[in-house]
Amino acid sequence: MNAKTVELLRKVAAYTMNADERNLEQNWTTSRLREWQWGQGVALYGLVQTYEALQDDGVIAFIRRWVDAHLDAGVIGKSINTTAPLLAVIKLWELTGETRYAAICDEFADWCLAEAPRADEGAFEHSCTENAYPQEIWADTLFMGGIFLARWGVLRQRQAYVKEAARQFILHYRYLADDRSGLIHHGYYGKERARKGVLWGRGNGWFAAAGADVLPLVSNLANYETLRQNIVGHLEGVKRAQHESGAWHTVMDDWQTYPEMSATAAFAYAMNKGVQGGWVDPSDRSYAVKAINRLAASIDEDGLVNHGSGGTCVMADSRDYHAIPYTFSYFAQGLTLMALCSELGSDSG
Repeated sequence: MNAKTVELLRKVAAYTMNADERNLEQNWTTSRLREWQWGQGVALYGLVQTYEALQDDGVIAFIRRWVDAHLDAGVIGKSINTTAPLLAVIKLWELTGETRYAAICDEFADWCLAEAPRADEGAFEHSCTENAYPQEIWADTLFMGGIFLARWGVLRQRQAYVKEAARQFILHYRYLADDRSGLIHHGYYGKERARKGVLWGRGNGWFAAAGADVLPLVSNLANYETLRQNIVGHLEGVKRAQHESGAWHTVMDDWQTYPEMSATAAFAYAMNKGVQGGWVDPSDRSYAVKAINRLAASIDEDGLVNHGSGGTCVMADSRDYHAIPYTFSYFAQGLTLMALCSELGSDSG
């Protein structure tokens, strides 16, 4: 293993588990680590991968304490966003076989199939427990719910979950894709029959990272080739948008907007996983290397990831996205953990 990458990974993991929350991401209550929410789910998924890479018992113990506290409390609201922490619950079930971990995953997976709010053609509506976005399709959704549904379907041998995950990727790309660049718009409003927002960096990062995880899980499906072409085509657009510094900008086709590290981490992860999985050209590894180097420069001595943007709704134009400030967030920490773990995977061959 690359010693520098391992050191960075340990630092970022330690900060993620013990962050100073006095300067929370936009001061949202739901940003606190103790909340069961999407940003925390991304952080936990990064910690799961950290545990897998380093076999650090302290990391998995932290994850288990976090999950168990919520299951013991028994109050977990269902939405696409609150599905994200189940990526950590899956790992606990794999390690322990405990019934209650399977039960909460089954409950959410069934909810996704039967009760999750839907937009055009049955695409998942971007749903939150505290807000409603009726008939809106967002780039964020596939990471929060799609990875879980595919992984849990494979593990439980429930093909309906896997098929629905693949279908959601195809639907989301259909409604969000920009024909010119292959990238995706932040949102689509069904009531207006129109794409909304910009070619937002982190939104494209959610799609790329989630696609990298889901593609190997759906290789036996009839629509696999369509999904593969969409994901590979999207990454071609990602490659064209990378700045020479190794970063991507918060609005990918507007280099007057700031470079943004959560998107940079997500794209590094996707490129590395694509090379490792053999579904992108080995030469694409160079994009990931540049991205990891730029990302590493934004990690401070304590393991805090700097230069990540705060939570971002669908907005009108580049100026609005550029106005979102840099801030600490658990999702930037989690995506960085994922990127560093994928780099270790590349180092090991």
